[in-house]
Amino acid sequence: MKKLFNLSLIIGVILTMTFAGCKKYENGPAFSLASKKSRVINIWKVEKATGATGQDYTAYYVGYTIEFKKDNTYIEIDGSSSESGTWAFDGNKLNLILTPNAHTSGQVYLILKLKSKELWLKDIYNSYELHYAQK
Repeated sequence: MKKLFNLSLIIGVILTMTFAGCKKYENGPAFSLASKKSRVINIWKVEKATGATGQDYTAYYVGYTIEFKKDNTYIEIDGSSSESGTWAFDGNKLNLILTPNAHTSGQVYLILKLKSKELWLKDIYNSYELHYAQK
């Protein structure tokens, strides 16, 4: 009986330590069975946009959508104009890098939240945040 209790205690501690370390992004999720790539692949619309000092820029993003595709390409639609390119994670999957077809360098975004219906990104150069919702 004592061995069973000790074994249960050890398993409980291991599980607690494992799941406590699963939260990769600042705002979650704490745990997900879906891969990071499968959570990014979606059509997203801007739900909220804020500047570096907290100004609300959401009104500038009305009609703006971005679609991340399975083949690591994306298309961004902003009213009447559009841009396409490739997307990738950095080595730690903490940042999302968007490289437009017309450029050789990419725009880097820190991933703050990555859920199947929510994506929060922070531009690491200009410090503005974009909170996306599934379209």
